[in-house]
Amino acid sequence: MAIFFGCLGAIQVAIYLAIAVIKIPALALVPVAAVLAFLVFVGRRNVLATHRRFLDSAE
Repeated sequence: MAIFFGCLGAIQVAIYLAIAVIKIPALALVPVAAVLAFLVFVGRRNVLATHRRFLDSAE
């Protein structure tokens, strides 16, 4: 849960900086994409580890 809320906080700060400070709204998509890519990477790694453990236990 801490990773999830940390990611939400990072997205919120990045969107604020992109829109209010830098004044380029398109930059708000960059941190959102980066955080989503990170979460997909972590999720995929966990799925692969679980699958590998399942295969190892079958031997």
